[in-house]
Amino acid sequence: MCVSGKVVLAQMLCDACSRGYNWAGVPLTRERFITAQSKRMCLKERIDIIVPECILALNAEKRARLEKTHRFEQTDRAPVLAEVQLWGMLNGRRSRFSEMNQNPRDHLRGLILNYKWRCENIRDDSPIDTRSITVEQNFGALRGVEFPMQVVFSGDDQPKTAHLLHSPEEIDALTVPHPVSGYNRLRIEWYRAMSAMVDDFDVRLNGEPLELKVTINHRGGPIPSAFALCGSNLFLWMKTDPERVHHLMDLVTESYAQCIAYIDELKGTNPSHALWLGADTGEMMNAAMFKEFVVPYYVRLYSKFPYPRIYHMCGKIDHILDILRDDLDITFLDGFGFPTDRCLLAEKLSGCVVLRGGPHPLLIYEGPRDRIIEECSDYIRTVGCKGGYILCDGTGIMPGTPPEHIDAMVAASKQVGWIAEN
Repeated sequence: MCVSGKVVLAQMLCDACSRGYNWAGVPLTRERFITAQSKRMCLKERIDIIVPECILALNAEKRARLEKTHRFEQTDRAPVLAEVQLWGMLNGRRSRFSEMNQNPRDHLRGLILNYKWRCENIRDDSPIDTRSITVEQNFGALRGVEFPMQVVFSGDDQPKTAHLLHSPEEIDALTVPHPVSGYNRLRIEWYRAMSAMVDDFDVRLNGEPLELKVTINHRGGPIPSAFALCGSNLFLWMKTDPERVHHLMDLVTESYAQCIAYIDELKGTNPSHALWLGADTGEMMNAAMFKEFVVPYYVRLYSKFPYPRIYHMCGKIDHILDILRDDLDITFLDGFGFPTDRCLLAEKLSGCVVLRGGPHPLLIYEGPRDRIIEECSDYIRTVGCKGGYILCDGTGIMPGTPPEHIDAMVAASKQVGWIAEN
């Protein structure tokens, strides 16, 4: 029997035994029921996460530091949150993406092991939950996948979408898809399957059981979706056929809103929550085009949700900082990139927008430690001059980065301490 068949059979046996019947539907005696339940417990895979108690004892301090930073209140130092993404965690535990994308169970297991590696190796200011673990399905930065685009997997490389539209006229035939369409259908099916498998794992922190939870989100935003559909032709069509591009932006904005609403309902989430939006690729437009083709559609989405307005853009955004502040009225720039001028960023946004970002990931990867401390200290003194700054790489820790180099980021924060102006 193949591995997937064994997993299905095991799940059938577990489900039946948990109801007091064997796999054929025959009622079990009390003694056999107890035995079956014991065997079912043995089918669980135990995953132990080991973290020194002195690290867990810092949780309350870390949470307070982050909460005060978001309120622009004085803290002992700038918090440090390393952007350790999927590929970095896989590299850290010597695993491959292809090993966790074969089926929902392997994916869930891989996510748990990624979380375990981060907890055991990264010593930043991210609190470690001592009661539960929540993992989110992760196939990389796929955007707009509710549309009928082909997703191309290349072994252990990040999957990519094949552009659907090759001429502006094709926009005319495009319609807003149902949220459970395209590759999104598989994402949602896997979310449901993974949610049903949480009892297959016995996850423990220092010997104490953790509740395992699965979540799903719809990342990105209208511009990343439009770019996924059109590729670089999007910028050409903005110039040659702006009306059709505006129609496209209407479609992707409406589709994005529908996906958020569907996933909120799927998870049982209160729809009155803050909205995280990304606009990567938008930095390649000049300020005028950004105001025309991005701002109206992002304001439309933000207006449906309460503050804070959380925004991500990790390219060079010097030319649109005023627009982010005045037109989009963002309150949290969650992940600015190293290409952005830190002095200009401080001038335009410090004190009114919470900022998370920092030095070049290659520096954090290569070191040396003294150079990391020097550069991180400069970011804290510059971008954090008015508080509200979270030190991060800018943005995305490179696979293979020594955890000791993230320790150096924390050391920089401790050396600088609280420097915000009154």
